[in-house]
This record gives sequence, C-alpha cells and structure tokens, in this order.
Amino acid sequence: MSARSFRIAAAIGLVLLLASCSLIYGRSIDRPLVYYVRNVTVMADLKVPLDLIESVDRRVSAAIAATRAPQGAERVVLLVKIDRLGYGEGARRSLAQARFTVTATSVETGEPVAQGAFTVNSATNDPRWARQALAEEIAARIRFAFSLTTPRIRKVVAPRTISTRLKTDPAPVIVPSAAPVKPQATVVEPTVVAPPPVVVTTPVNPAPPEPAEMAAPPVRAAAPAQPARRAADIAKGTPVEQGAVGKIRLRPDCDPAVTANCAAAP
Repeated sequence: MSARSFRIAAAIGLVLLLASCSLIYGRSIDRPLVYYVRNVTVMADLKVPLDLIESVDRRVSAAIAATRAPQGAERVVLLVKIDRLGYGEGARRSLAQARFTVTATSVETGEPVAQGAFTVNSATNDPRWARQALAEEIAARIRFAFSLTTPRIRKVVAPRTISTRLKTDPAPVIVPSAAPVKPQATVVEPTVVAPPPVVVTTPVNPAPPEPAEMAAPPVRAAAPAQPARRAADIAKGTPVEQGAVGKIRLRPDCDPAVTANCAAAP
C-alpha cells in the first residue's frame, strides 16, 4: 500500500513540476504583462486576406513605437499567428470573427516566455469596414495583453502668437494691402534676319568646237566651147538663145526709135 501511495505521490509531483515549468516558460496571457517589446511579426495562411495582415502589423508596430521602454523589463519580440477567420455564433453570427495566437520570445535566450490564444469579433457587419474593425480588435487585444500604449492621431495645433502691445496702446492701423502689380511683359521686337543673297549662277556654255576644214567642192570639167555661129546661119524669128534680135517698148506713147529721150520724158 505504501508503494502504491508513493507512486501516486511521485506522479502528482511530476505533473505539478511540469505545470510549473509551463507557467514559467510559456504561461498563458490572462493579465497584462510588462515586457520591453521590440518588434512584431504577423503571419497567416492563404485563406486570410493580405490587407488584414498588413493592418494588424501596422497597428501593433505603431503601438510599440509609442510605448516608453519600461525599466528593467525583459526584451521580447512578438509573433502573431492568425489561425482561423470566420463568423461568430448566436447573436454574433453576422460579425466577422478571428482566432489568433500570440507568442512572446525572449531576445536574449530565444525561448518563448509567454503565449496566449485569443478570439475577437468585429464591431460591425458592414463588408466595407469589417476587416478594418477586425484588425483593430486584434491589435487592441495585443496592446492590452502586453501593456502597449495606444497610438494617438496627431493633431496639428496652430502656434500661439504672443503680442507685446499694451492695452493702453492705440489700436494698430491696418492699411489695406495694395493690389499686386502685375509685371508687364517686355515687348521684344522681332529681329529681322536678312536672307542670304541668292547667287544666280549662269550656266557657262561650252565654247563651240572649231569648224572643221571643209573640203573644196569638186571642180567640174568645163563644157566644150561651141563653135560660133555665123550671122547668116541665124534666121529671123528664132529664139533669143539662138541670136534673135527683139525690141523692148517701155511706154506705149513713147517709141525709142522715134524719140531720143524717150526714157526721160514723162
């Protein structure tokens, strides 16, 4: 009986030892933890939209940058893994729901020091804003678990002006500002550029070639002279070529045979 009781006690002690080890090195995040968070990594499978992963990473990174480093806190990095993306149950069946796991790993040892699983629901069922609302819910849960500061939207405040004028001083005279003088455009006269002179080149006719020496016409042989004919052989009434004698009457009222100056008289 004692041996059995000893074995039971040893088993219970081993279970308690393992539980203590899990609480020390991988305790669940059930309350805000104080760590010097240096960086965050968000990962998921292909079923999770990429814009949701980027939105969670951007929000948590902004919270880490806005958090003041606690004195003496252990330096860790966060690994956020989105395990499931779906819809809620019951009254939340129309709201988007996400289940994710956060693991804090020590920078010095590389071992996990805290781990927790969370389930969050979107604050709206509008498809246009469901993913952004779900990303904000995931980032808000991580900020609460690791005591991170919520980043604020920067507001640009107009600088305050300090006046050195006393209350007893007269009110300043405000001179209306004159209308701005528009600069007149400078008229630049166009510069007339003379066209280059046109040189007309007269085509030079080539010199005519020198006339070639012409050959002398052939000299025909002179016809044999005909013997002179006697006057007795020339009969009257024959053609002139045959030696005929004729008269030429210049005017019908003047006969050279009768009047000596027939050619000169009118």
